[in-house]
Amino acid sequence: MSNYNDFFEKIQAEFLTNLKEAQDLNIKTLASMTSLVSSIPAVDATEATSTTLPTPSELVERSFAFTNQMLETRKEYMTKLAELATEAQTQFTQTAKRVADTVKN
Repeated sequence: MSNYNDFFEKIQAEFLTNLKEAQDLNIKTLASMTSLVSSIPAVDATEATSTTLPTPSELVERSFAFTNQMLETRKEYMTKLAELATEAQTQFTQTAKRVADTVKN
């Protein structure tokens, strides 16, 4: 029974560590975004010319470029999750077989 308790305590500790890391990363991201927003330069509309601002076509291109980067990042993340799920499934199957064999004996 001790092995199971140790196992579950280890999983819980790992989960809490990862949760704290994710929360810290979220805080850092929000702080970074706040800093970026506060550094937006003031624009005098009377002095702005069509050459200083992106054209509507450039805005569309930039928007789609950013969206493509986001999709690629999401794809990489989901691929890693799928690989992890495959490994977890393999480990689960092996563990279930090992437990079943132990029960048989």
